[in-house]
Amino acid sequence: MIYLDYAATTPMTPAAMDAYRQAAETYFANSNSLHDEGSNASGALEGSRKLLASIFGGSPSGLHFTGSGSEAAFLAIYGLAMANREKGRHIITSQAEHSCVRNSFNWLKEHHGFDVSMISSTENGSISLEELKKELRSDTVLVSIQHVNSETGAINPLKEIGELLSDHPATFHSDCVQSFCKLNIRPAEWGIDAISLSAHKIHGPKGLGAAYIHPRTRWQPFIPETNQEHGFRPGTPDVPGVVSFAAAAREQDQKREENFNYVHKLKQQFVGQVLNQCHDCIQFEGDPDKSSPYICGLRVQGMEGQFAMLQCSQKGVGVSTGSACQINEQKPSATMLAMGYDPEEAKQFIRLSFDPATTTGEISRAAEVLTDVLKSHLEHVKM
Repeated sequence: MIYLDYAATTPMTPAAMDAYRQAAETYFANSNSLHDEGSNASGALEGSRKLLASIFGGSPSGLHFTGSGSEAAFLAIYGLAMANREKGRHIITSQAEHSCVRNSFNWLKEHHGFDVSMISSTENGSISLEELKKELRSDTVLVSIQHVNSETGAINPLKEIGELLSDHPATFHSDCVQSFCKLNIRPAEWGIDAISLSAHKIHGPKGLGAAYIHPRTRWQPFIPETNQEHGFRPGTPDVPGVVSFAAAAREQDQKREENFNYVHKLKQQFVGQVLNQCHDCIQFEGDPDKSSPYICGLRVQGMEGQFAMLQCSQKGVGVSTGSACQINEQKPSATMLAMGYDPEEAKQFIRLSFDPATTTGEISRAAEVLTDVLKSHLEHVKM
């Protein structure tokens, strides 16, 4: 099968797998143990923490490992909101956030009485700075806006958001799962207090994420009196997983610009080939100049995205109908709804996501399959 669902997950690279195997053999001890083997494991853990933090210019002491990117987002959002609740209980996010972020805010609303403002998306998929500015209040304590949308690839203007918040006491969190090691991320320079990351989106192991909170920023642990990960999350750290995460990140970051340019050409090739055949029944979403080349979202007019996805799968091309974390809900794309589409239009959405491992031949074949699926459907409708 031609796999074009890299935004859902990626295979581990040989370098990441080798790093995991070697670390599992060498650093098997509990990194909190005080004997020499424990100290060796702790050294590997802290070395990996330092490497990962250096990629986005952060302080190692602010990086906390978690069991996933979703858990990292929840613990960061909870910690930032609860630590500042005496200043206010108003928080802002966007309607197009990943489900784990939206669910975290809904949980804070239901269980801790926070007032949540969810802003919509512009026609290119990113948020409106003017709408964000209008929603800001004196009691706003947290703003969480994703860097790259997982369905359309729309890139939000984090630097500009940081500048907008520079004179406001609210803390600023961003879900950077789809941008880490793919786009440039500079939290300190952009006024971002916290970001959340995931290993398996960059060819690292599954079951591992990280939350970065600037050391100067106040946060509250979800589970009190935790000793591991600076009190952020309980449990014995997965040292081999962390070492593998760092190895994958280093490998991807070293090739970041090269990979970006290559994948950008792949997306241009796919869009051009499909529009050449089906320009009247395909709607590509997002501004091509302001979106990640790794993600390509489109609506198949007159056909449910789930049907198009199944037809492509039967023909050997793996695509998706959006974020894998919400597909089982069988609901319209939250991103499409945030962009103003009605539920039926939102159900027409499918997503393809690319990787440096994707070949031009695979892109050409995928475009052929999708156009064949569309033409067959249109002929069936006309009968």
